[in-house]
Amino acid sequence: MSLWSMDDWQYLERQVITDPKGRRWTVALMDVLGQVGDPDRPTASLELQYASGRYFTLVYSASGAMQRERGYVSLAEATRDYERLLADVFDGSLDPTQPVFRQDLDD
Repeated sequence: MSLWSMDDWQYLERQVITDPKGRRWTVALMDVLGQVGDPDRPTASLELQYASGRYFTLVYSASGAMQRERGYVSLAEATRDYERLLADVFDGSLDPTQPVFRQDLDD
């Protein structure tokens, strides 16, 4: 039985970036409704379930450790964040070793 990997998800965009310290990070943009098993055209109730974050930008390490996750309602906003993340990780202005996770989760 093989272990689950972050690379097993389906992404809209995904790139492996090397930061200025030589560490490799995967920066990804995903649609949570676009995964295997989800309907091609989600029902209205399923759309409402993801209204606070259907699209996600992620940064994770080669080991699969999640370092950053942020949800967005619109694809345009998520795409802008994805492009910013690529540049920020590459030039070192964002250090993925300092994790940032969703702030809008209920306890």
